[in-house]
Amino acid sequence: MKSLLSSPNEQRPKDFLIIGLGNPGSGYTKTRHNVGFRAVREFAKRHGIELRKAARISAEIGHGTIDKISVGLVLPLTYMNSSGQAVKECVKAFKVPLKQVMIVVDDVAFPVGDLRLKEGGSSGGHNGLKSIEAHLGTTAYPRLRLGVGSPGGQDLADYVLGKFEKAEEELLPQVFDKAADVLDSWIREGIQSAMTKANTKGVI
Repeated sequence: MKSLLSSPNEQRPKDFLIIGLGNPGSGYTKTRHNVGFRAVREFAKRHGIELRKAARISAEIGHGTIDKISVGLVLPLTYMNSSGQAVKECVKAFKVPLKQVMIVVDDVAFPVGDLRLKEGGSSGGHNGLKSIEAHLGTTAYPRLRLGVGSPGGQDLADYVLGKFEKAEEELLPQVFDKAADVLDSWIREGIQSAMTKANTKGVI
């Protein structure tokens, strides 16, 4: 059976896998639903990791090392509601244990500027997480949730597919910088240290 990944670098197992959720296409780039994509892209820039379309998996994939630790970055291109398909394929291809797979995702339960890191838990109604749960058969994987604010009385789908207010958009570089700090801490120091960094209020 052929590998789902093409180059020798792609086929090499990884120690950690970071997966940002979002929708492909320029029309979705700055929507609230795409902060997972954007956070992982900024993390890739910090570490000089290039993201490229994979040959046999519907995802953009990047490869790098952080303190000699091998890290894979993934942006599923299956659209949010089918994210689990690409996640499952990448977890299998890279041979990464689920406790070392981080999902970076938007969350309407928190205001813009708040981050939360959990080792597992329910989807909270998020369709991307529902898809991952369905494909992996478990909720036991870490997820870094980035607050995008509450829709209030607005339709949820319309809200998450809408763009940030100007003041919120201006705050996002700090959000992505903190998210990258949290991911670095997770890779270098472990989940507890990363949770302390992510779940501390008042930093942004």
